[in-house]
Amino acid sequence: MTGYCSNSPLRCENARLMTMLTHDDNCCPECGLSLVPVNNSSRSAYTEQNFLSLALGLMVLLLLILVYIDYANFV
Repeated sequence: MTGYCSNSPLRCENARLMTMLTHDDNCCPECGLSLVPVNNSSRSAYTEQNFLSLALGLMVLLLLILVYIDYANFV
């Protein structure tokens, strides 16, 4: 796995320097704590963010339309 040391920067040199580590056992070689995975899926995250923004926009638009219809029927 490729990642960064999850220890405090005051306790581990690899955490202090933000060294990217690659180890099979998921542990920092200096302190032995687990590694925080590197996010390599930036394109996927960008697509998900766009989809969620579109969905939120559609829900707001639908809410405004429903409020307008309710207000038109009330007046």
